[in-house]
Amino acid sequence: MKDLFLVEPNKQYQKSFENYALTYRKINDEHYFNKYKKALENFQDYLNNLQNYSKGNELPQGEVVTSTFWLIDKKEVVGVVRIRHQEVECAGHIGYDISPDYRNRGYGFQILKLALGKAINIGIEEVILTCNIDNTASKKIIEKNNGKLLGTIFDEEDNEYLYKYSITVATN
Repeated sequence: MKDLFLVEPNKQYQKSFENYALTYRKINDEHYFNKYKKALENFQDYLNNLQNYSKGNELPQGEVVTSTFWLIDKKEVVGVVRIRHQEVECAGHIGYDISPDYRNRGYGFQILKLALGKAINIGIEEVILTCNIDNTASKKIIEKNNGKLLGTIFDEEDNEYLYKYSITVATN
């Protein structure tokens, strides 16, 4: 676990990322599989889109500049984190997921910890995060990374209640 690091998505990890995407299909998680299936259809286009989004180019309507990183452990993609350069209502600055094959092993804590370092580099001093009130794993991960609960909000689009947290990452 000590050799974990974040990388920008790239060809070197293509096979590993394709396997990552397929784990979501295997467990019938349409939300995340749909997020990643373009990588299975045309990997280079998928990488180009992520690169463009990180620079604010060709953003879909209503989207904000977003930097994506892959969490690597022993040359395998075990997680994905998206850092939005602006807070998004009901989504905050950071969203992450860990491969179903690697959950409950501490990777969630590590991916958020590493992402907070990237947020500082982007210029975000106070990171806002949200999680479904039923997602106790994510709640623990955020709180273990010094998340302070701001309250509960309702996401009308997904028809669910979320906890909203703040993590101050500014260095003085």
